[in-house]
Amino acid sequence: MHKEFKREQDLREAIVISADDGITTNLSAGVACTARVKVSPLSHAHSNFSIVGVDLHARGRVRSHIHELNERVIICFGGSGTVQSAGRRHPVSRGTFVFCGRGVEVQFEQQGDENLRLSIISFPPGPEARFDLFPAGAAQEFPANIAAILGVKLDERPAEPSQDDFIVVQDDEGEEYWQAAPSVGFVSIKLAPPTIPLNYFCAASQLLEAGAKVRSHGHQVSEEIVIVTQGSGVVVIEEERHNIAEGDLIVLPPKVMHHFENNTDEPFRYGGVFLPPSVESALRATGVRKLPGVPRPTDIPRNPETERMLVERYGFIINGIS
Repeated sequence: MHKEFKREQDLREAIVISADDGITTNLSAGVACTARVKVSPLSHAHSNFSIVGVDLHARGRVRSHIHELNERVIICFGGSGTVQSAGRRHPVSRGTFVFCGRGVEVQFEQQGDENLRLSIISFPPGPEARFDLFPAGAAQEFPANIAAILGVKLDERPAEPSQDDFIVVQDDEGEEYWQAAPSVGFVSIKLAPPTIPLNYFCAASQLLEAGAKVRSHGHQVSEEIVIVTQGSGVVVIEEERHNIAEGDLIVLPPKVMHHFENNTDEPFRYGGVFLPPSVESALRATGVRKLPGVPRPTDIPRNPETERMLVERYGFIINGIS
């Protein structure tokens, strides 16, 4: 599944790409792994980021490497393994978010019986922006000359990064907020200022309980990159419905109306990256905080004043309000 939606007033397109789609290359500098380019300036009208999916097979690994030109957000949507930087090792499993700053050494390894499945989002576009240099079927070793051109260093051990340059947030961690009906569930802020040393993006995840849905909305300025991390559901883009499941990718440019639905009996969860950030500020200003051990409130009202704040201060587009 690879679907694009264009409107005449938008230069960039909305995109839906399934977990197993993309242009297969060997650019991941890995052993026992498969890399699929999902979005790059060579394939789509998005020049501020690129996205590659990486599957690490039995005992597979992405060797130790450094990106000198890119920050990255890595979202796991399947399997288990570890991520290591400067001797610090962390578990990685479904729903883990990793932030890796420029110049930070990092490596991933697979563990267990299932492939470790990762979506890697690079700002600005990473090596996958030149996937034409990595033809399918090429040797497994990452070409050193091309790595140097693209600002990638292999098997180096720099000084230990600061706590702000390498951050791992697990599925059950983050700053959490209950959501009002019909969006029954909660949102968890994973990566956002001031925790990260950048102010041009934020990352969050949303869990929708069985039968819940997010109301149709858009964002005046923010671009939204979505990775499904648990279960299955539906995304509706400009009134067009598409079934989505674990690992599927959705890219939503500014002003595109969209919403998500959980049409199953199981939890449905997805991670979102927003460029520039906006969702985290809206949650902190208007949300109902989810605290450990405290049950969900029985009634979370939708306040028209709150919705007006979302529109006027945080750039949301809400039918009937905007």
